[in-house]
Amino acid sequence: MRTLLPILFSAVVACGPAELSSGRCESAADCASGLCIDGTCRTADAGSSCSADDDCPNGSCVAGACTTDEADAGTYDAFRPDMGPCREVEDESTLEPVPVDIIITIDNSGSMTQEAAEVQANINNFAAILAASGLDYRVVLISEPTGDTGVCVPAPLGSGAPACESGPEGRLRAIHRSVSSRNALSRMLEFYPDYDDFLRFEAAKVFLWITDDEAGIYSADQFRAELAGLEPAGMFDLQFHNAIVGYFGEAVGDWNDRGAGSCGTLARVGETYLHLAQCLDDARAPIEGCIPGRQARVCETDWSPIFDAIAEGVLAGVPVECSFEVPAPPEGMGIDTDEVVVAPHSPGMGEYTTTQVADEASCVDGGWYFDDVAAPTTITLCPSLCSTLQADEGAAISIRLGCFTMLE
Repeated sequence: MRTLLPILFSAVVACGPAELSSGRCESAADCASGLCIDGTCRTADAGSSCSADDDCPNGSCVAGACTTDEADAGTYDAFRPDMGPCREVEDESTLEPVPVDIIITIDNSGSMTQEAAEVQANINNFAAILAASGLDYRVVLISEPTGDTGVCVPAPLGSGAPACESGPEGRLRAIHRSVSSRNALSRMLEFYPDYDDFLRFEAAKVFLWITDDEAGIYSADQFRAELAGLEPAGMFDLQFHNAIVGYFGEAVGDWNDRGAGSCGTLARVGETYLHLAQCLDDARAPIEGCIPGRQARVCETDWSPIFDAIAEGVLAGVPVECSFEVPAPPEGMGIDTDEVVVAPHSPGMGEYTTTQVADEASCVDGGWYFDDVAAPTTITLCPSLCSTLQADEGAAISIRLGCFTMLE
């Protein structure tokens, strides 16, 4: 799983600035024709259709029509690949996973003594795996802090007793409230106002449900609907669930089959939590676009590998941020959006170019798009290209920007 991927931005500027004067513009409002292209007012040649600039000896091909300068008072020196660079500006960025906010809810009922001890013993190792990856994480823990079934997180993630609050890095928000056998889902919703300020809107929300019983009140579909209704809207758009609960067989149809496996300490099969973790709706149909989590039996006696597996699952499931700031061009230059090259490369495939599309809805086969083609500030990779780069440990990407002069 990649956590950091170097990116090279090259803004290549063509030589030979030329004089500009009255035909310049910053927006369509500056032009009588209402057409501002690359800082120059243009006018469409009536009846002159085209498919490329070569079809227009006196201008450029824009949206299938030849255009010329609105005012013949000067020209500009547009990016020409055959002229070669006379200045190169480099900047480095990274392809990083989005931040992660982890919400852990622990059943504090009387049958959970051993399980509470396992959580307390393993939660710091869980956090250490995330920290070693470079992931920006926070943890919300909903549990009683004391008693045989309470959890007080020790240092370094927590402070340990008696406060049972966060450690010095401030990564933990401990909600000291009791969770019973069947109300973990409703308690998470009920106490949301106690930790909503700790969650980050842009972060992936990772849930870990720990109980030996089945949920009451909400089904999986009902709980997802409740999450979607929390403010601010969109807070839980990116979520995935993990469950340490009771079940027998690993296959969906074997969860309740006592002959398919052993789990002697469960009270009821945690079917609702398994639906959440495996991205199944209440009818056990797969949910499109849902990120599955990990599941483990609550009756296991050693939880070290369970927490390790969940931590690795978090790292594998968290998507990479695939938007990059467009580097500022040199002074007196503007970005020529027609001459941008986005070129992924890897040891196995070499370098290859990708196609610019209008927006995310137009994404096909690994393209990319600007946030605003008229005044771009970010370049965003289409989801398929982003996923390809995330999966390839040796992959990198070069983004080369063409520029034109804007000197008066």
